[in-house]
Amino acid sequence: MSNSNSSNLADEPKQQPQYAPPNRGSNPPKYKYNSLPVPWWFNPASVSKFHSLPLHSTDIILSSGVKMGTTWMNKILISLLHEFDNEGQLIPEVVDKRAELPGRLGQTYPEGVYPTRREHEEDSLGILSRLEQQGRKAHLALFGNFVLEDLVEQPEPRIFATHLSREYLPRELFDGGEDGEGTGKLIVVIRNLKDAMCSLHNFRGLPQDGWFGNEHGPGTFARYLMLNGECPNAFGSAFEWLRDNNDAVMSIGNKRALVVYYESLIMDFNGQLQRINDFLELGTLTDAKAQAIEEACALKSMQNAEGGARYKYTTRKGGIGKWSQAPLTKEHWKEFDSVFDKVLGDVEIADPFRFFQYESVPGMPEALGEFDLDTDPRRWEPYLLVMLRDGMIVPDPYFRLDGKDDRGELMDFKYNKPQLSFDECNCDGSPRYHLFVSESCPLASAVSAARTLLGLDSMISMDVADGKSGAGLVFLNGCSCAPWKGSEGPFWLYSVYQLSNSIATTLITAPVLWDTVEQKIVSNDAWEILKLMSHEDDQSDLISYNDALGVILKEGLCPREQMEAIENMYSDLSSSIFNVEDVGLECIAQVGKDGRVDDNFERILTKLQELNDLLGKRRFLLGNNLTGVDIFLAMFLFRFDACYTPLFGLSNHGAFVGSILMGDSYPNLKGYSRELYQELKSTLKIQGFRQIFRLPCAISFTRQAIHSTNASLPSANEPIPDLNQIVGSLEEPATGRPEGAAARPSNSAPRIIRDGMTMPMWFRDDTVQLYRDLDLRDDDIILSSGVKMGTTWVTKILNSLLYDFDDDGKTTSAYMDDSFPNRLGQTYPDALFPSREVEKHEMATKDEEFVKRMKMLKTNFGDFVFDDLLNQPSPRLFSSHLSGKNLLPKKLFDGWKDGDDCAINGDVSNGDKAGPMNKGIGRLIVVVRNLKDTLVSLHHFRGVPKDGWLGNEHGPGSYARAIDIENCPNAFGSSFLWVKRSGEVVDAVGPERALVLQYEDLKLDFDTQLQRINDFLGLSKLTDAKAKAVAAECAAKSMKEKTGGRFKMIIRKGMVGDWQNYLDDERWEEFDRVFDKVLGGVDIAEPLRQYQCKEGLDEITAAQEKS
Repeated sequence: MSNSNSSNLADEPKQQPQYAPPNRGSNPPKYKYNSLPVPWWFNPASVSKFHSLPLHSTDIILSSGVKMGTTWMNKILISLLHEFDNEGQLIPEVVDKRAELPGRLGQTYPEGVYPTRREHEEDSLGILSRLEQQGRKAHLALFGNFVLEDLVEQPEPRIFATHLSREYLPRELFDGGEDGEGTGKLIVVIRNLKDAMCSLHNFRGLPQDGWFGNEHGPGTFARYLMLNGECPNAFGSAFEWLRDNNDAVMSIGNKRALVVYYESLIMDFNGQLQRINDFLELGTLTDAKAQAIEEACALKSMQNAEGGARYKYTTRKGGIGKWSQAPLTKEHWKEFDSVFDKVLGDVEIADPFRFFQYESVPGMPEALGEFDLDTDPRRWEPYLLVMLRDGMIVPDPYFRLDGKDDRGELMDFKYNKPQLSFDECNCDGSPRYHLFVSESCPLASAVSAARTLLGLDSMISMDVADGKSGAGLVFLNGCSCAPWKGSEGPFWLYSVYQLSNSIATTLITAPVLWDTVEQKIVSNDAWEILKLMSHEDDQSDLISYNDALGVILKEGLCPREQMEAIENMYSDLSSSIFNVEDVGLECIAQVGKDGRVDDNFERILTKLQELNDLLGKRRFLLGNNLTGVDIFLAMFLFRFDACYTPLFGLSNHGAFVGSILMGDSYPNLKGYSRELYQELKSTLKIQGFRQIFRLPCAISFTRQAIHSTNASLPSANEPIPDLNQIVGSLEEPATGRPEGAAARPSNSAPRIIRDGMTMPMWFRDDTVQLYRDLDLRDDDIILSSGVKMGTTWVTKILNSLLYDFDDDGKTTSAYMDDSFPNRLGQTYPDALFPSREVEKHEMATKDEEFVKRMKMLKTNFGDFVFDDLLNQPSPRLFSSHLSGKNLLPKKLFDGWKDGDDCAINGDVSNGDKAGPMNKGIGRLIVVVRNLKDTLVSLHHFRGVPKDGWLGNEHGPGSYARAIDIENCPNAFGSSFLWVKRSGEVVDAVGPERALVLQYEDLKLDFDTQLQRINDFLGLSKLTDAKAKAVAAECAAKSMKEKTGGRFKMIIRKGMVGDWQNYLDDERWEEFDRVFDKVLGGVDIAEPLRQYQCKEGLDEITAAQEKS
């Protein structure tokens, strides 16, 4: 593909052309050898001896086309094999002899020197006199003072660099050695022919006949395209040279032959250097040696080094896509492409050049958001089906007409860790992990849907491809993750694969899970990605509700106790339903001519009937719980009537009984599909389904390229299913479904109202009453923190400070002691059974939903009851979201009685003030956070809410709920009122027994706040060692790694000022007005303002990134 940033020659200043000397440089030579045009220095005697040269097994024959990188590769091989040690240092005894050895200070072609010193001195063939007085001087500048004997006697491994093609290469390369199958190794260096032609045109001056011909000749363009021995350029037609060397590579095989692409060396020098090193079996290539070779082989280094004059003679600018600057028209390039296809269409080593010879990538799709359910993508330009071979884009050989599948061994992308932590962030707050998906692929759609169901939308960023093109899946608006974020589109998925492994042989498929830190592919296997998301960081006890489906998701979508059954079901469906696109591909491509296509279709259709029967008895594939395999199946079922039946001709098969969604043949599959669609449709872009109908044209177009045929493309006139009808069927109610897990009540229908606040599902009046009647001790600590304001963090800080570390910063015997509450995550009193006796009785007598809910709560809060809180060692810690006099322990407010009409009730409209204060008992710590970041954190807490930010048919949306002061349906009610109540409680308790901590202060100045807490609790002097130990222990990464699921479920980014990335200024201004109205004059709220204004947040963000 051409370089879009290249300047146009027409825009460059006009310069007087500098012409090459006659019969030299860019001009065609007048000499021939066996009808092959050869340069003036060509020596037939040496060519004959080189052809019959006895080879050693370590010999390297470097064959490269004219202006394709011969000099560069020769320098690379010399550096790699002879000049640098593993520490990256030049080997002195080798460097000192550079001038004495051929190929060290520039290439020495065997075809360019005399066989012996005597023949050279005598100029027995008159070659050196061809340029009159300049011959010997020019020859010395080109090749040094060497002859073929010098090349033969060079130190091993010997390197022979040449422009000769297969016919003239050493015979023993193909049929020598002990086994008669050849010996030595062949490295072929090639370059896209458009750039090679342009480089030749400018080689040592412009040709006399210019680009388009004159009285001196036909011109560069016409000469380059001449075939069948008519091309007058040195070494003949580049097209035919390339074809001949392809035969050499295929004859020798990949164990002794390596193709190196000039473009790959430019784009990924280190990757190609490693590839060459491995091919030559040189052992470990150290970083130091690789870096030294890269520096030595840079163009500027070569030209400025010892002997640089010889390098300057043959090297020019280099680069990729310079051909786009040549003064040639589209018609010229179209003619060039026609010759390429004719001569090299089925030549394997030429396949990667197509990409570099594109003026623009063919077959680009329309933007996914700009076409609808009625768009017929068959009308778009056809695309080429491609893959990566050794890191280069090539046409997919699977679709060859001769049935030869030459894809080779495909790379398996797998991560080196069994679990990941998806809440890790980069310095800018963006997620560490990123998904690339495509709506044209059901597997990718399934992973996208699972990401949302598992509540990972804010933890795993994602880009959705617009469709396929001649370079694979493309994202027209660019990529939103590192390291490509900020670059203009289009962006191609192949770049992800190339960066992960620059020499990979692989299909370019989605989904891809990308690690922005390691810059590696975690996995491109959809099922593995889903399991990684479900088992994130070994959350073996995670149970959560999915509000949308109303079913319990235990361990995400893959509960461990069901994994064997899930894997078996997945394996069964993979060989049938999930295989439908591969079988259909064989059908369209007609590569399955042995009857296996029909057999596979019968297996698929039979499996549909089995699933229909199964889902008449179960709500989901494995019972009442939704699992990952259900999500995968749903994505295929959504597409059956819309895509597979018409495209693959399923209705013509004897086992076909009818449609899934548009008929009554599979009533249970229809109901199952409709039920899942209602909950998954927000993750789908159904207009993308139709892109599969581009496949027949893509196959034909690819075969045209591979086989240089002009066969017509399939017709796009046959009707395809109406997606509007398919969607209409999916939108209908799912009737007659088996009953499953009970639905969780909607956000808008609060279960419990206490003290004017909506309470969470776990709230227990009996335990809260015990908490309020608590017999407080003087050293008891009541921690009251708002939802998403830092409760878990401060709980961990207090545990670390009070119990876990001694003054030397060493862990104590109490460290990580999970026999007590609050140690490995918070244990809220309002969520606990009062006692073991009550727990035993209720778990035995309550319904199944209650039991499941309580099991879920134990994963959140630990296997504790309220009695365990009472039995903690002193000082005891009671952590909760409860606030206000009517919910906190009474003895915290000694001197007040139930029913007192005072400000603590949260109503000061009548002007009442709190009564006289007595001593009271215990200490109160209140944690607050700026309410904008609190809202953003709540919105993303364990999954984005069904009603989104701004509301829909499911509810008013996160924003409207947050500013609904009186009727806020969120757990523990309005954050505004929570802060107001807490401020009044702090005033009532007084500064001696009440401490207010701001989340932002902890985040930006942890050490100072830790000292405040230590002093407030009256603890002994806080040593530096203990402070450092506590800080390290309470870092988010440490908390997640050491305690796993309970902390990971509730800890997100924690960035101050993250709210700026959401909503618009108008809504934030409205938010500020609500803040002023409710919290104006509330002391503990005033410091929050600075973090709710954009002014100054840039510095805070920078400080966090640095930290």
